[in-house]
Amino acid sequence: MSFHVSAPQSIEKKLDLFTQEPARFATRAMLAGVFLGIMTAFAANTATTIESLAPGMGRYAFASIFASTLYIIVVLQGELATGDMMFMTYGAVHRKNTLRKGFALVCFVTLFNLIGGVLVTSMIATTTIGEAVTTDSFIYQLMVSKLEKPSGKLFIEAILANIVVNIAFMLSAQAGKDFTAKLLGVIVIIPAFAAMSYEHSIANFVLTSLTGFEFGPSAIPGYTLDNVLRHWTIVWIGNFIGGGLIMGGIYGWLNLTKTEYKD
Repeated sequence: MSFHVSAPQSIEKKLDLFTQEPARFATRAMLAGVFLGIMTAFAANTATTIESLAPGMGRYAFASIFASTLYIIVVLQGELATGDMMFMTYGAVHRKNTLRKGFALVCFVTLFNLIGGVLVTSMIATTTIGEAVTTDSFIYQLMVSKLEKPSGKLFIEAILANIVVNIAFMLSAQAGKDFTAKLLGVIVIIPAFAAMSYEHSIANFVLTSLTGFEFGPSAIPGYTLDNVLRHWTIVWIGNFIGGGLIMGGIYGWLNLTKTEYKD
């Protein structure tokens, strides 16, 4: 199924549920945060083990497992704000929704992605594995490195991250009902952003809350309210530019052509 056919259908479904039944739409957004939390904890735990056996390879183990998260969200129809950034911008270009309504939808999904992520990570932190993490663990080192990044670097890496994520959304949208094709479309591209340590706002919600519950903010350098809010805000804006303006805007414009050259 071509993207110029599947995208309007997806946009219409999202807008309809958001308008008619916001509680169900919020639940789908929370589920996306839950799925991210579960798979991030698993990926981080595996990365710690791999890093101890093969130094330098932990990030690739993390990226490989993390890639499955988007596949789960796509197949189980969770709502992820960074994907909706592309769909709502594309929809605005094609006059399927207004900029205001699209922006409101993305903000709504962002909030409930965060709530879902916080709820599940608060539970994961109390599990056997969650209580066993140390400051030598992959997830601790990952969080420290993220909080140390200057704003300019965060911004660029956030743009790149959501370009990558929405390439995967576009590939999976064109796969239609072929779930094997959806999986291949995701695992080919998603490890690129995870392994390169690019910045994804919803994944960072999960990482921040999980490490906060596991270690406590005082045990993590740079884990202050001001720094966390700086990080979240810059990354979210960068994600909107990468996924919304670049992927959604450019492909929205490209598919306005009167020719048959459409995605």
